[in-house]
Amino acid sequence: MTNPKKIKIYGLLLIVAIILLAVAINFFNSKVPKVINDNDQIEKTTATTENSSPLADIKTPTPEITAPAPETAVPAPKNPNLLNLQIPFTPQAPTGNWDKLHNEACEEASAIMANAYLTGDRNAVIPATRVEKEISDLTVWQDKNLGYHLDSTTEETARMIEGFYGLQAKVFNDYTLADIKRELNLQHVVILPVNGRVIGNPNYKQPGPIYHMLVIRGYTETKLITNDSGTRLGQNYSYAFKTLYSAGADWDHKTDTIDQSKKLMIVVSK
Repeated sequence: MTNPKKIKIYGLLLIVAIILLAVAINFFNSKVPKVINDNDQIEKTTATTENSSPLADIKTPTPEITAPAPETAVPAPKNPNLLNLQIPFTPQAPTGNWDKLHNEACEEASAIMANAYLTGDRNAVIPATRVEKEISDLTVWQDKNLGYHLDSTTEETARMIEGFYGLQAKVFNDYTLADIKRELNLQHVVILPVNGRVIGNPNYKQPGPIYHMLVIRGYTETKLITNDSGTRLGQNYSYAFKTLYSAGADWDHKTDTIDQSKKLMIVVSK
């Protein structure tokens, strides 16, 4: 027969063992970190980012790539089909006195017209009294600075324009029609030295001046428009480019005549 006392003791021991086991399990769980499933963590993180974070609605802007700005440059003027600058005109003998001085005053007359335009004079014709005074003043300047005033070379004429008027006067060699148009488009005054006997102006006292300078004031599709001081009818007188270029010449002091191998132009600007 089983002893009731022993059964009671065994029961108490079993209860104590269960309690100890439960305490041991609880203690063990508190010391070992909980293993988290990776997929669960990714899903929770994504959900938190999309729905819960205060930064969720702030989108990082995509940087805008801008090409470096090109350097600002003054565009080259486009050639119109017709250009005629309002360069005032004067004949080189404004009072009709074609003496030796005025017969050789095309350089001075061209300089006077260039200066008038570049200093804002928009009169069609320069007053004769003013022209006569300036021709006189220019001859004095030449005598003082060059030693003479008749038949000045292209370089000497440019020097006179710079020295007397304070303008810029550059000499270009072997110019083209495009060169002339470019300078006129920039509102510069162009002066061409030529053999006046081969350009075919019927208004000259024949045979015409062997050495002559005239002002180019504009152009059409087929012609160059000039202020030709060699005649009182020289305002807006037109020539073909080929005619003037072929007649191009410069004065040669050594030979005391023209050198037709030189094709020069003077560009006058402020």
